[in-house]
Amino acid sequence: MSPRRPRNAGPGRALLGIVTLSRVDWAVLACSLLLLPLVSAGLRLIGLRRVLALVAAIPRPFRGAAKDNPRSGTRVASLVEVAARCVWPRPTCLAKAIVASSLLRRRGRAAHLVVGVTKARGPLEAHAWVELDGAAVGARPGGASYAVLARIADRLPSRARIGRHEHAP
Repeated sequence: MSPRRPRNAGPGRALLGIVTLSRVDWAVLACSLLLLPLVSAGLRLIGLRRVLALVAAIPRPFRGAAKDNPRSGTRVASLVEVAARCVWPRPTCLAKAIVASSLLRRRGRAAHLVVGVTKARGPLEAHAWVELDGAAVGARPGGASYAVLARIADRLPSRARIGRHEHAP
């Protein structure tokens, strides 16, 4: 038997997953669907600094989970990934990381947007991901080790900081 799943298992399973979303998950998915195209276009038109300032200006909801369970970071990142598959043009890892970190911050979590680079596969490659409590959530490829270029905390810094211990070898 082939390890591949049957063709009819995918859409039905995905539909079942969407139907069983909670109200909070629906809100995260809806915000992701709204923010991803805006952030992608903003990165191209006005740049990272202004996009971060605009996303930080989005008010927090009046009620909601201030500090929810530890798996909420992974859940928000996975819902942002699902939303990214539904929007056009396909958002970059930076746009997805900005949206995920802003949604996590709105929920009261101390999310850090991290940008790193590597030359492990030949040419210089960059990637962005979100960290909660020092652990990556969402899409951080495990194949290559990335040297951290910038770690952006809750507030927009005047300049991106590069720590001494985070220099590339």
